[in-house]
Amino acid sequence: MSEDRTLEETTFSIPYAGGDDEPSPANLPGAPNVELDFPESHERRFEAYKRAWSKCLDRIQSIVKQLLEPHIEAVIRQVEDDTVVPGLPHPELPVISISNPVFGTSFLNDVCSRLNTPSTHLYPSDCANLTSAMRSLVTGLVQGMDDDDIPRAKYKVSEKLANYDINYLTAWYKHYASTEGSRPVLLTVLHNFEEFDPTVMQDVFYICSQKLPELRLSFILSLSTPLPTYLHIVYPRATLAYLRIRTVAIPSGLSVLNEILLQTVFSPDFDSSVILGPAALEYISDFFTRHNRTLDSLTTLIQLAYMKHFSIDPLTSLIYSTPQTPSPALLEAALTSILATNETAMEGVSGADEAKEKTLSIVDDSRTKIEKQYKSVKVAFNLTRLMQLFFVKEGYKGLGWNLENDLCAIFGGMFLKRKEKSGSSTQTNCAACGKRYANSCSRHTQRATKTSFTAQTEFTDLVENLPQSQTSDENSKAVAAEVADWIDEFLGNLMLERLEDIPLWEIWYMGMTPFPSELVNPSIRASLISGLLRPLEFTVPSTSFSSSSNTGTTPGTGTKPTETMTTDESLWRLPDTSILFRRYLDSGRLINVYDWFESFQAVLEAQREEVRKEKVRGRGKGKGKVNGRKKGGSSGSPSKGKGRGGGKTSSAPATPKKSPTKKALQQSPTKTQKGKRRQRPEEEVDDGIMDADEGEGEDEDEGETEDKWLIEVQARFIRALHELDYLGFIKHTKRRADHVARTVFDINDE
Repeated sequence: MSEDRTLEETTFSIPYAGGDDEPSPANLPGAPNVELDFPESHERRFEAYKRAWSKCLDRIQSIVKQLLEPHIEAVIRQVEDDTVVPGLPHPELPVISISNPVFGTSFLNDVCSRLNTPSTHLYPSDCANLTSAMRSLVTGLVQGMDDDDIPRAKYKVSEKLANYDINYLTAWYKHYASTEGSRPVLLTVLHNFEEFDPTVMQDVFYICSQKLPELRLSFILSLSTPLPTYLHIVYPRATLAYLRIRTVAIPSGLSVLNEILLQTVFSPDFDSSVILGPAALEYISDFFTRHNRTLDSLTTLIQLAYMKHFSIDPLTSLIYSTPQTPSPALLEAALTSILATNETAMEGVSGADEAKEKTLSIVDDSRTKIEKQYKSVKVAFNLTRLMQLFFVKEGYKGLGWNLENDLCAIFGGMFLKRKEKSGSSTQTNCAACGKRYANSCSRHTQRATKTSFTAQTEFTDLVENLPQSQTSDENSKAVAAEVADWIDEFLGNLMLERLEDIPLWEIWYMGMTPFPSELVNPSIRASLISGLLRPLEFTVPSTSFSSSSNTGTTPGTGTKPTETMTTDESLWRLPDTSILFRRYLDSGRLINVYDWFESFQAVLEAQREEVRKEKVRGRGKGKGKVNGRKKGGSSGSPSKGKGRGGGKTSSAPATPKKSPTKKALQQSPTKTQKGKRRQRPEEEVDDGIMDADEGEGEDEDEGETEDKWLIEVQARFIRALHELDYLGFIKHTKRRADHVARTVFDINDE
């Protein structure tokens, strides 16, 4: 009798069988149109993406640093200011309020890093009550500045103060100050201050204020509400009397978005490798305005736009340079795009070598034209924006632009249409503003016309002839009309050509390509169902799909992708959870768990048989060949599993093996499998003769193997069932203990 006690165990471990393959390096996904994709562009596109995004990110970080530098200095001055107002009945606790919804913790971390003082960061979860709040404050300051070089005084355990006692912090501070030779500020940063319990913070502020000036404590409050309304509304006057509140206002809202875009996407001084289209700009502005006004969300949106641009078009590998020996697929894709824009581009070209040289020449010319035209659009936009700002300042309507809320829409509109005449309104404004407008505009126009000495000379002459103020003189009107016409002509020359008219514009310009909003706000339900129905589309690398697209096979299986995903014969190729989910879709409102298990086991039996056949086929040997038996049988739905005979098996030797029933599972698996082996006495062997002893030994080995296989099937079923339960696809019912209820219906599994 076997001593194996595996069947008595309640928990089984299925070791991971994979891990032989090394993890694939990071790469961009394949292009949606696999017919135009080619593997050699993947690495070049990924390198181009990293170069373009690194350039843009460095620019954004430098802008943010420039924006925050004066405000960081202001906070540091407030923290280090220990001025005491004379005549107060008690010292005030320094508190600095910062409305910081955009920059988040990065601004506060920069402040703490610039201050070489003990500091700690507290969150609402750290201050659930007074004891935990004081413990977090004291231990955060003490442990944050632990240094082995500082000598420690030895005390008895009974003489040691509690770690939430303010006297413990006082004793440590005296020792630290005597060692350092100075009295630094003890800084505490309270993140998301509106979420703190006001009753707890009142006691914390009172306790800390009683130790002044013995302790140089200072608090920074990170708020998301206007300053300092929250403190005066929530906290009583008695608490505010102990606080010396100072406020530091940092940039927030649309001003941060507009400033970053004006110095990156809209700036003539910044050579952006990728041009954001009107659709992407509109989505970025709308999402930042309505949903998430933080710097992290802004940089994430721009990065996603960059990633999609380099993912959908293989030709983006040419964004920086053209290879000297491009592949035929690359040349064909470039030529197709060129002819789509200009059908006569290759007229008079004969021979493959001449066509190759012509194509590469057009790529280089387009790169120069796109860069020049994009800079012209940015110059025209900034010059027109400067005019609008000056007219509004002088009390005129100007062009009627709302530069605060519609900056992205205005700039995106300049891509879609050419410059139109400004008309009499520009003439009137020029005549009214006189030389003040011209002198203000000349600084920007000089930078815009630095490559055209003729335009700069003409503009200088016009400035000298402008009237000093608004008059009814005919000469004044004539000069104003002349200035307006010159500005219209100058802006029109900058926008003579649209970016879409340049061949291969899609390499550098996004155009009207929609923003990948599904990556920012995904549909969780649709994503889960798609992953369960078509898991290989998510797990198989995109390069494998691309390389196998010409042959129409799924990588590693030799079958077509549609066949692997939809046909019942290929169901065994899917993961266990997907197999169980497919059977889930075929059932009714209530699912019999045992019938569900039987249908799942049938698929695993077919999977086991197919894997065995592939191994035999791979070894090229005929000894281990199975007699074509298909153990899985029919992989029907769970509802079709009802009504099967309990424990009855067919005695015909060529009949496929059926799934075990309830009666069979209740019996000893060893005896059951031995009986099944006796029902199939004829098996092919090399010599055709088997001794009785060898047959009994083989029966025992096969029986133990079948026992382990049955346990593995049960464990895999339970694991897949728990995953579906965790994802919320089933719920347990008290009406029937052996049934579960479906929670998801009306799923299109095609």
